[in-house]
Amino acid sequence: MNIKEFIESSGMLEEFVLGHLSEKEAAGIECLAQTYPEIKQEIEVLNLSLGKYAAVYEKEPPAFLKDQIFSQMTFAEDEEEVEEESMPETYEEQAEVETVIEEVKIIPLWSKMALAASVLLAAVTAWVISENNELKTESSALSQKVESLEGSFNSNSQLLAEFQNPVNKIVKLAGTEAIPDAAVTVMWNQKDNSVELMVNNLPKAAEGKQYQLWIIGENGPEDMGMLDNDFEGKLLSMKTVNGTPSAFAITLEKEGGVPSPTLEQLYVIGNV
Repeated sequence: MNIKEFIESSGMLEEFVLGHLSEKEAAGIECLAQTYPEIKQEIEVLNLSLGKYAAVYEKEPPAFLKDQIFSQMTFAEDEEEVEEESMPETYEEQAEVETVIEEVKIIPLWSKMALAASVLLAAVTAWVISENNELKTESSALSQKVESLEGSFNSNSQLLAEFQNPVNKIVKLAGTEAIPDAAVTVMWNQKDNSVELMVNNLPKAAEGKQYQLWIIGENGPEDMGMLDNDFEGKLLSMKTVNGTPSAFAITLEKEGGVPSPTLEQLYVIGNV
């Protein structure tokens, strides 16, 4: 059974909450709620949604809804009446008139009222379902925003811990003359020689391109790994340092990297 499709598309849960299901159908929904926590949670959300609108905010259906319904209906103040016509001139005509009168079906006023109530209930039900879907959409957007804030908080906390770690050597990489606003912060752990970096400001790499980190050591430039193209707001782990570098640098290379840096594509550099 596809629980997600049942919850979002069947409409059975909304009908259950509104009390429109038969006794057998309602018992089936209650059984499913005991078996699947997702269904039970959705029923609770629907009840909460109805409660908020009915009890707390007392939000009434839009005025146009009532006008739209009643514009499609006609109520007679009295029962159906047979228009009076001129009196029949013959016995045969009298019998024909009586036969026609007997065949006229009188529709009671209460029947019309019941029809109006059912139409109104269906319209209100559709409106409540629409409001509930809107509430769920807003709730989902809020959850995503909270998750994003939590991710930023965790990233900032991790970055602060790296800055405060006394074994880390902090190296600021500044932009070159071609891109003076570029900036990257490198954290070199001098105990285990691990390297992490945070991109402060770098333009997004073009398609087919990728940033590559280098160290400048006694043997010249050495590859320190490729930066994830989705680097914004992340603390990136790079390769381990070999030897004692005198500087860190980043160039823009073809995706996957190159064995030697392209100096014309040097974006940032910083001395240790």
